[in-house]
Formats: sequence, structure tokens, C-alpha cells
Amino acid sequence: MTNATTVNDGHDGYEKQKEYLQYYQLVYSASMVILMQLGFTFLEVGSVRVGFTKSILMKNMVDMILSALMYYILGFGLAFGDGRQTGGFIGLSHFLMIGDDPESESHDLQIHRSTAGWVYHWSYCATAATIVAGAIAERTELLAYCVYSLVGSSIMYPVITHWMWSPTGWASKTNNLTVLAPGVLDDAGGIAVHTCAGMCSLVSCYFVGPRQQRLNRKGVLKKDLPKQNQAFIVFGMMVLWFSWYAFNAGPAVLKAGDRPQMMGAIAVYTTVCAASSGTIYLIISGLVRKKLPEPSDLSNGILAGLVASTSGCAHIDHYFGLIIGSVAGVVVFGVVKVMRKLAIDDVVDAVAVHLGCGTWSALSAPVFAEVTVSGDLTCSIIREGKHCTIGWLQLGVNVLIWFLTIVYVGLLSTVICLILRYFKTLRIQVESERKGVDLVEFNGPAYDFNMSGHVPVDSGSGTSWKKKSSRRARGGGEMEMGRKRGEEGGEVNRAGIDEIAAVNEIVA
Repeated sequence: MTNATTVNDGHDGYEKQKEYLQYYQLVYSASMVILMQLGFTFLEVGSVRVGFTKSILMKNMVDMILSALMYYILGFGLAFGDGRQTGGFIGLSHFLMIGDDPESESHDLQIHRSTAGWVYHWSYCATAATIVAGAIAERTELLAYCVYSLVGSSIMYPVITHWMWSPTGWASKTNNLTVLAPGVLDDAGGIAVHTCAGMCSLVSCYFVGPRQQRLNRKGVLKKDLPKQNQAFIVFGMMVLWFSWYAFNAGPAVLKAGDRPQMMGAIAVYTTVCAASSGTIYLIISGLVRKKLPEPSDLSNGILAGLVASTSGCAHIDHYFGLIIGSVAGVVVFGVVKVMRKLAIDDVVDAVAVHLGCGTWSALSAPVFAEVTVSGDLTCSIIREGKHCTIGWLQLGVNVLIWFLTIVYVGLLSTVICLILRYFKTLRIQVESERKGVDLVEFNGPAYDFNMSGHVPVDSGSGTSWKKKSSRRARGGGEMEMGRKRGEEGGEVNRAGIDEIAAVNEIVA
């Protein structure tokens, strides 16, 4: 009797410890995914001209605070509330994180609805919301982006994730009553996060229109405008790559059980996808353009592989990452070309990276999914006839959910853009775009250019510049360092200092 009691106590202690580690890993994974916001911020700041730096910084901060509030108030309840009364379309409980889970509910459902689960799922929601900011940078009103963030975090993203990830969602693998057996295969959001954000970016770029300086008189896009800082872009990409290990391995916390090796397998697969995609992009760029790509372009080539790895990350063996990543490098290169042919101006190529490679991720997962990584008996096309006979059905389910996501996000984004355009709050004023929105609306540029002897002075509506002469000894002689920097009428003199000419890239 004593031995039996000891065994039971030991088993209960093991289960408690495993549950504690599971919750800890959720919060830890969420923290790393939230770090993606830093990566996106650096990547976007580096991609815009200097006169739009404050605008991008504000949009990324606004995204964090608004997405957190809206997901807490409304979004989480729609995503992971009880959806049985709506046929698994949306959840109708746990708004404001208020609600009780009966003991009869599954452990999977309880952990999704826990406080750790909320932080984890919000980190993904914030990631989906912030992708749009880079695509429509340099010409979109801050108010318009606030609307995007509010709607995306409260309605757009949560509804899609309820379909796919909630244990009561109508297409979820964890719903035993799903009407779409075997349920959609989207482990880390190739559809839910990247296809959703990429489609919203595409619609937004179309309605906002290109930046003034990108179009020539024939309505064709010129070469890309100068980017502020290639080092920022590469640093942002590195931060995103670092955080992607948690982004992909996070779902394993909910699936791994007694298989801790699953986390390492996902990390290797993620690395192989990114490396393969970057390598192929480098090769294609050299063959087609006859020159090496810009660091910003290669960064997108690497991110393409990371996006492509998401849908099947918990079900695909790492050696298939060579194929999936290589195709992603081709996809992102091709979609960028198509976007430019269509004269759709996407500052950070978010559509190519997230919509293009998110689509490839959704399609490749059912093709290459294997049983050896996660232990789930997930059918795939390459396993057809071996352990299952419904691999093509899995692909069909993924295609259906991908299509419904495209339609839902596309229609909702279109409605948002039309309403904003009707009230003339979608695009910034011509003057703000020409001079740089930081000068006109944010009380001056983000950087203090004192290196040429000029200091900013307050001039009412914005920042003007005045000359401050200085002399410096150099090799026994003196050199005039100040250059006149203002025009009569208080307007910024673009011929004054080279920094400001590069700052806003004002092209007549």
C-alpha cells in the first residue's frame, strides 16, 4: 500500500513539474516572439528615408499598445472562447480573460485559455499586426494605421486563429468534432499569421498607392528609393531570425508532451530553411541581375525561408528544409518582380515575404509532413500509401483554409481602406510626403545633425535650420565648416546640408 502511494505521489509530482515547465516555456516563448517587434522596428526604420523615422517608430509602439488592449478586451475571447454555439466560427467567452473552465475541459483547452496562453497568443497577434506597418510606410496616416491595428487585433486575426487553433474551431486539428478531418495543418502560422498579414499588406498597398517619388510619368515604378540604413535592416533580420526559434518551437510546447527532442528538431529545420532560402536568393540575384544583391534584399531572402518553415514546423523532418527553403528563395524573388510590374509599392516587400512564402508554407506542409518529428499520425502526400491514404485530403483542407483566409482578410481590409479613404484619413498630405512627415507632423527629424555646424531651431509648425559657423584646425590650416541652411520664408533649404538632402530624398 505504501509503495503504491509512493508511486502515485511520484507520478503526480512528475505531472505537476511537467505542467509547470509547460507554462514557463509558454511565457518564455512569448517573450522571445515579442522581441520580434524590435527586429521589425529596426528593419522598417532602415528601409525608410530618414524623414519618416519617427513615423515608423510611433507606428510600431502604437501597434504594441493597441494590439495588447484589443486582444485582451475582445480578440482573445473571439480566438479561444467557447465556439460550440457558433459552429466553431468564433469564440463567445473569456473576454477580458474572465471565464471558468470546467474540470471536464481538456488540458489543451485549459492551457490555451490560461494567462500564460494569453501572453503567448498575443505575441503572435502583435506580430501579424506590425507587418503591415512596413509595407505602407512613408505615405500612410498614423490614424489609419491605428485603425488597422485595432481591427486586426480584435476581429481579423482572432477569427482566423479560432478556426485553426482553438480546440473548438471548426477546422482545428485539436477539435474532435471538426467538420474538416483531419483539420488544417498550420503549426506556427503560415496561414494564420503570414498569409493574413501579407494579404492585408497587399490590399493596403493597392489602396494607399505608391510613394510620389516611386512613379515616373508613365505610371511605372522606378528603382527602389534609397534606404536609410542597411545595417539597421540586417540587424533587424538577425533579431527576427533569433526570435523565430521561439516562434516555430512555441507550438511544440503544446504538442511535445514527453518528446523534448522535438524542440531541437524544429530549431534545425528552421535553420536549414532560412539558410537554403538565402543561398538560393543569392544565386538567383547573381544570375539574373549580374551583381550581388543589396543586404536588404538578401535579408528578405532569408526571411522568406523562415516564413516558409512555419506551417509544418512540428511535422516536417529537417532535411526537407533544403527543398522548402530553396523554393521560398525563388518565390520571394519572383513575387517582388511581379509587384513592381503591377506598380504596387511595398516598402519592405512584406507581400512577397509573408503572403508569397506564407502561401508556399501552407501548400508545402501537407506535402512534406512526416510522423517522426512530432509523433502525430499526420498524413501527407509523400506518405500516401504507407501509413495513411488521405494525404491529398490534407492538402485540400489547407488550400480551402488558405483561400477562406485570403477572402476574409481581403474583404475586411478593403472595407477598412474604403472607409479611411472616404474620410480622407488614409494617406498623408502631399507636403508631408515631400518634406518628410517627421518635419511636418512630428516636430522635426529623428536625428540631430550637428556635424556640419547646423542646429535645429523651433519654428512653429516644424523645424527649420540656421547656420552655426565653426572652424576647425586641420593640418595647420583652418577650414570653414558651416554652410548656409535656411531659405527666406522659413522653408528648409535642401541645398544647405548634405545630411538633410539625404534625409528626405526630396525629388522634385
